[in-house]
Amino acid sequence: MEAWLRERPADARALAALASASARLARPDAGDVDVEAALGRVHDRMHSLPTPVVPLRPVRRAVRRVAMPWTLAAAAAVVVIAVGLVLSRRSGPGLPAAERVIATATGQLDSTRLADGTRVIVGPSSELTIAAGYDTGPREVMLRGSAFFEVRHDAERPFTVRTGGAVITDIGTTFTVRGDSAEGIAISVTEGSVRLQGGSTADVVLEAGDAASWQDTGSLTVRRSGASEEDAAWTKGRLVFRETEIARVRSDLRRWYGLELVIADSTLAGRHLTASFLNDSRRQVLDVIALALGASYELRGDTVMLRPASPAIRRRR
Repeated sequence: MEAWLRERPADARALAALASASARLARPDAGDVDVEAALGRVHDRMHSLPTPVVPLRPVRRAVRRVAMPWTLAAAAAVVVIAVGLVLSRRSGPGLPAAERVIATATGQLDSTRLADGTRVIVGPSSELTIAAGYDTGPREVMLRGSAFFEVRHDAERPFTVRTGGAVITDIGTTFTVRGDSAEGIAISVTEGSVRLQGGSTADVVLEAGDAASWQDTGSLTVRRSGASEEDAAWTKGRLVFRETEIARVRSDLRRWYGLELVIADSTLAGRHLTASFLNDSRRQVLDVIALALGASYELRGDTVMLRPASPAIRRRR
């Protein structure tokens, strides 16, 4: 047990705090208290006293500080510490902690800091699964959607992201990953470097400033010095398109606004969008997209029908 605690200083401190709190609970005079007799006396007094008439007074909106008896405070500390020990014990030898899942809704971002200090921001309509035993075993996460990683490097325990058939391993890194079944995987490296592996077709190291995209069909595109600040703009709530294909626009509208974009004419499918949005409403976003693409749209519930604008509409614009 001593050897186990030496390897887990946080658990050792929690155990010491528990022992200290338990020692304070020991009262030398506690054994002389007759609880049943005391309750009986209180009960007799309650029924022997007349019922007082208390005048009603207006409720005063004031905050009153109530001092907690030291025994209750110590008991509460024991409960908190005991719960912490139970949870930490789950990650001990032979008892790996259960996997943890962070899921976001449409238009929602979520951030967390993992036990090793790695910082993660999960994009909208995405899901990040932190593997069981992450704290002491392999540092592995599974991603569906998009996420930003600021990794605390550990050469002995590399940080690995699995998404859509690809494996991304950090080499002291800050990077973003976007995984979508239709578009494949997109990676942008801000600091350090990562190794991208995908099936038997992709095995490449991306340095700071590099970007790459990979599809499970075997297609790999590497853009050296092709990363930009806009690749991580979504972590601050900005939705940025730079000569972006409609397929990507469709995916982002679904994740950020819960909209399903339907292209009613093949001439629009090959067009590209350049636009930026920050806290814009659905209507504002659709108005800008339609204007930029020379299109009109019809919104029915969560479905957007996009069509080429008529000549009269284009002339007015």
